[in-house]
Amino acid sequence: MGFELPISTRVTVRPGPQGRVVIVQARARLWIMLFTMGWLGMWSFAGFSILNILASGSMKPGLSMFVLLWLVLWALGWLYGAASLLWMLAGEERLSISKTEVVKTVHTPILSRSWRYNPAHIGNVRRNTVGQPIFGAQAADNPLGKSGGVAFDYGQTTVTFGTAIDDAEAKVIIEALNDGLGRTGVAA
Repeated sequence: MGFELPISTRVTVRPGPQGRVVIVQARARLWIMLFTMGWLGMWSFAGFSILNILASGSMKPGLSMFVLLWLVLWALGWLYGAASLLWMLAGEERLSISKTEVVKTVHTPILSRSWRYNPAHIGNVRRNTVGQPIFGAQAADNPLGKSGGVAFDYGQTTVTFGTAIDDAEAKVIIEALNDGLGRTGVAA
């Protein structure tokens, strides 16, 4: 019987064009992914069934306005479920670090969003420990929220990075960030 590998399969640090690039793969939660796929299938069936009824004209006129409002909410729910599934399947966070800029990118095959930071305003790089509610900006797997495992102060705001990482992975990211910014001797 073999040993577990003493490396992270989700966090990688590699050389970049002008410094280092840290990549954190989204956590793939098998049971949540299976549930979401089943839910999306049933949700899609229900929505397309209602669209078919609306298109056939067999619905009472007063009821069709309610159904149209329901379809808008249905579409928002479907988009949320599909985005969550896409994030778990192929999402990643990237932190490109150089002495001239730090770029945080949340990336999926369809959508990507980046934020650029001036290293002169970055301070207090640290492990970020917050409560883990299920929904909202503090949720464990929300890459757009405040749940990242590493935080740094940027002026008067706090920037987080690395959703659902453990302490050892956070230490690797903190060391890469400090080294990339030329801050040697800073404890992780």
